[in-house]
Amino acid sequence: MTFPLGTYFKAAWLALLLASAPAMAQTPSNEITVAAPQVQQYLDSAFPREYEALGGLFTLTARDPKLTIPASGERLLMAFSASASSAGGGDTPVGRIEMSSGLRYDPQGYALYLDQPTVDDVRPASPGQRVDEQTRVLLNLWLADYARKEPLYKLDPALLANFGTVKVESARIENGHIVVRFNQPVGMPDLSDAQD
Repeated sequence: MTFPLGTYFKAAWLALLLASAPAMAQTPSNEITVAAPQVQQYLDSAFPREYEALGGLFTLTARDPKLTIPASGERLLMAFSASASSAGGGDTPVGRIEMSSGLRYDPQGYALYLDQPTVDDVRPASPGQRVDEQTRVLLNLWLADYARKEPLYKLDPALLANFGTVKVESARIENGHIVVRFNQPVGMPDLSDAQD
């Protein structure tokens, strides 16, 4: 039994698709899911991040992000460690920042962004340490800037190209996953040209 070369490519594409969207079989035909570990891997490569405020007078550095997608609710959770410095000063640990956020999709960049994020809790780096109002303002400014400019996760353009002319309609958080909805069913590769 022989298989044309095109069949191997289609089989490899199918294996890649199933590996990158493991819950696809359980979702409608016009949706794929993205799990927290996939987003975490992207975040690990994108951090640490620095944010300068007031022309570089203050700098906030965010590192060690940890993403969680709750089984219920429509907002994801992310925690990260932060430190701050002023011009000419040393880097001072702030603590562990816990935030929650909705999600938005940008079709130009094939990317998912935070939407209306909020700082939910700040755990100071040292017991008894107090996070001052200036640092809290800096944290909120950084978070707004990050949500506006930096993707939380990018969909693979090559993978999307294999879906043909379908377009992403929306992205949402549901049942512990990010669900990406397309404007029509996502076409699976046709393996029917296998020959005996």
